[in-house]
Amino acid sequence: MITMKSLRRMGAMFGMALAALAATPAHAQASARCDTQLSESLVDYGRMTRAQLLERQPDPARASLGKRLVTLAAVCAERTAMAMSFQGAAADDSGFRFAANDRFTLRIVQAQLDGKPVRLAASHADATGVAPSSLLRPGDRLSPMDGAGLAQGQRLTVQLEIEPFVGAAATRVAAESTWEGAGRFEVLSR
Repeated sequence: MITMKSLRRMGAMFGMALAALAATPAHAQASARCDTQLSESLVDYGRMTRAQLLERQPDPARASLGKRLVTLAAVCAERTAMAMSFQGAAADDSGFRFAANDRFTLRIVQAQLDGKPVRLAASHADATGVAPSSLLRPGDRLSPMDGAGLAQGQRLTVQLEIEPFVGAAATRVAAESTWEGAGRFEVLSR
């Protein structure tokens, strides 16, 4: 949940929190039980005036409220192939709904399987040589890949960058208001 508060006298006051980014327990098959954990289920963006927000932004059409990092970890009882996704309302094909008409993005910064760097890609992807996008998009289900196939392991760690964006019109408020965005991570074992 991302919350934004504004006060007319002081310009727009922004207090933001990204909650409901809770990792759901992995769906375990008979022998592959996995536990998941999210480093922060609440990311607080603090408060700022509209002027402070807009002076940090070169683009007057939309403003970023800043980038924050969270880490998703899944630990399984035995080696298994895993897949991760984020379940949230889509704003467009590359971001999730934030506030009434805005969005936030989730970008994969780093992924490791059993302590070794891996790339995450759609599990049905082939080895085309095209680098996968670092954005976790609505509908994506990504798996650690080893060459052209699925990699198996016991511990998956994914560092993600959260960045909410608002349009300039949304920062003009006459009363206190709340902006929210929500969703949940899922880690599935196969």
